[in-house]
Amino acid sequence: MSQHDYNVANGTGAAVRADINLALTAIATANSGGSSPSTTYAFQLWADTTSGNLKIRNGGNSAWIVVGALASANLGLMLATRFPNVNANVTASDEELNKMDGVTATTAEINLLAGASSLGVIMTAIYPVGHVYTSVVSTNPASLLAGMSGTTWVAFGSGKTLVGLDSSDSSFNQIEETGGSKTDNTTSGSTTLTIAQMPSHTHTLTPVIQSSIATDGEPNRVSGGTANNGNVTASPTGGGGGHTHTNSHSILQPYIVVYFWKRTA
Repeated sequence: MSQHDYNVANGTGAAVRADINLALTAIATANSGGSSPSTTYAFQLWADTTSGNLKIRNGGNSAWIVVGALASANLGLMLATRFPNVNANVTASDEELNKMDGVTATTAEINLLAGASSLGVIMTAIYPVGHVYTSVVSTNPASLLAGMSGTTWVAFGSGKTLVGLDSSDSSFNQIEETGGSKTDNTTSGSTTLTIAQMPSHTHTLTPVIQSSIATDGEPNRVSGGTANNGNVTASPTGGGGGHTHTNSHSILQPYIVVYFWKRTA
């Protein structure tokens, strides 16, 4: 490591020679040192051993500009030879690269993608453990999806639809909670309606009157009803309440059958 002011002072032959050699050493080592040279020039190079960067003095000789990292191949620069449409070597931060590709990724995330030898890293990020995969193909996703070899999937949700979590509803407030039935909840699959459950209605009765038993006016004596010209109408009954469908009535929502797979490892 050496630095020099590049001003060779007058002196004896030996002194001048030694001063010139010091200047040449400074040039050969890119003015390397832990602090900047005391005398600077426009476009002067400086190998900053403290920060580990190669720097160059700007044209106005007022500041140092970082060129690249001393310990990195090609100073850590993106080479134009790798990108035929680029006319010169390029340096860019991860933020600048993100502006170019339209994504928001950190340097570590970009490096992760660059170092992936297969689609496994990407697919694992898309389908981590606990995720559900839907398909109309019966092949296990471990074999079906590129890069997922070695992962474990199990058939999931057989005979059931998927419902979003609803913390305010006790029927849907737990993940993987199950419930519901394609028939009613009685043992036989149907239920007998009570009088209170039947729709409100009336019955019209036509009594058969025998002269030896009753006169024409006597049907009016039927308890709880009225008679008109021999016809008896019973009082209305039934509460109009709901009832449970029997098995002969479909209570299924419209559906389409698919394969559900859940990744477990």
